Amino acid sequence: MKYFFLILCFFTFSQSVAQSPLINPRYNNSLWLVNLTYKPAVPAGSLALRYGFVNGAGVDVYFKSKKNYLWGINANLLFGRNVRDVNYVNIFKDNYGYIFADDGTPIYITASMRGSQFQLVFGRLLPIFIKKPQMALLVQGGAGFLQHKYLFTAPNSLQFSKTYAHGYDRLSNGLALSQEVGIQSMSLSRKINFNFGLEITEAYTKNRRFYDYATQGTDTKSYIDVLIALKIAWLLPIKTSDKDQPVYFK
Repeated sequence: MKYFFLILCFFTFSQSVAQSPLINPRYNNSLWLVNLTYKPAVPAGSLALRYGFVNGAGVDVYFKSKKNYLWGINANLLFGRNVRDVNYVNIFKDNYGYIFADDGTPIYITASMRGSQFQLVFGRLLPIFIKKPQMALLVQGGAGFLQHKYLFTAPNSLQFSKTYAHGYDRLSNGLALSQEVGIQSMSLSRKINFNFGLEITEAYTKNRRFYDYATQGTDTKSYIDVLIALKIAWLLPIKTSDKDQPVYFK
């Protein structure tokens, strides 16, 4: 009888462990996620020839299914002050190295980077952290569009006005693919929800301007632009149902 009791206790304990929820019970149902994102990024490939450190800020909108699949879109603005290969603006300087405003006074030119990224994404949350069921491994990929250009600021200068900007901003864009691996956490309080991970984007771009002042011609080359980013997001979950039914894995 004693051994039977021990066996019964062991069996009951084993069943309770086997049926422990591996993910946060509050979010086992389907829901919408709105993510506010920031991603510091380092360019590689052809993109590294133009820019240094790049910032990205944007919004992700996802739908998470009951089986933890993710579908959605993300949109980001890219910007930075670390630019390279802008010496071609020297064509506007006089013999003494100055550029003048319309009123004849010397001006100081600042150069920066501006860009955007838009993607459709698909991913999966994998609940592999048994001791921390509120956390999951995030794996996702995306396809979309990447664009970037130089932005020059020169007050009161006609040659750097919007009328002539197309001749030297080297606007480039094209198809982009991305891959991301990270960690996502959704707390029981619903207030501290975040994810962070590594995102790599490869874009196949071309210069979209018809004429370039520096080369005095049209740039018809194809480029492979790479952006390696640390993506950080604050999650705002929006439930599709008021039911909080835990899911157990048998």
